[in-house]
Parts: sequence; structure tokens; C-alpha cells
Amino acid sequence: MKMDKVKARKQGDVVTVTLSKKFNIVEGQEFYITQEKDGTISLIPKIGDYFADVGEEEFVDDDDELSQRFFTTGSELDE
Repeated sequence: MKMDKVKARKQGDVVTVTLSKKFNIVEGQEFYITQEKDGTISLIPKIGDYFADVGEEEFVDDDDELSQRFFTTGSELDE
């Protein structure tokens, strides 16, 4: 597997890394960024709410029967 190589560049008070359009990153896309102890940097795309457009009972199946018959009394967290 051939890996791409990029060079970090200073722009004002920040350092930028340019990513090729072949990665299909759209302008304005947000990422979470982490850096490991060994210096590895990971960009994780921030995604929208998976359930934002879900219809009522769209993800309900037979395994959910127990939770459908569960009713709180309002004091579960008091103990």
C-alpha cells in the first residue's frame, strides 16, 4: 500500500496539514483530533445524530418487549 506524504506548513499562528481531495472531505467538515503518546495523530469525523430522523418505534424489535413493559416509579435513583 502506497502512503501519501504531506508537509505541515505554518500559517500565521497555526500549523496546517493539507489533505488531498481524494479523501472526499467536504469543506466545513468537523473532526475530533487525538494524539497518542507515540505522536500518532488521528482525525475522527464528527457525525450528526444517528437518531435525528428516526420515526416512532423504527428501531423496536421483539427483543425490546421487556423494555416496553418497564415502568418507572420515580424513585429508582433515590437509593
